Amino acid sequence: MVQQVCLGMLRALNHSSVVVGDATAAIEHLTDSSHPLDCIILDNGLPGLSGLKLLAVLREWNMSMPVILISGGPRIAQTDEAAADSSQFQFLAKPFTLSELNAAIEHTQA
Repeated sequence: MVQQVCLGMLRALNHSSVVVGDATAAIEHLTDSSHPLDCIILDNGLPGLSGLKLLAVLREWNMSMPVILISGGPRIAQTDEAAADSSQFQFLAKPFTLSELNAAIEHTQA
C-alpha cells in the first residue's frame, strides 16, 4: 500500500517512476545501465534486505545516486556510514506528506 501511495505522490509531483517489489529486483534494475535514475526511494521495510542494507550495498558498489530512505520505524541517523553524504541521502518518516516528499526530492537534487 505504501508503494502505491508513494507512486501516486510522485505522479502528482510530475515525476516518472519505476516500481520494484524487493531488494533483488531493485539491484537488477539498478545494474541495468539502460534505465538511468535521478533518485532512489527505498523503504527500510523491504522484503529480504532492508532499505538501509541495500543502501550500504549500493554505496559499496560506488553507486552514488541520491537516496531517500522511508521508514515507519525510528529515525536512521544521517551519520550512518552508508548515508554519510547528506546531500545524497534523505530520511523520510512514514507517514509523510506530499510537500515533505517533494522537499526530500529537491534536497537530493540540489
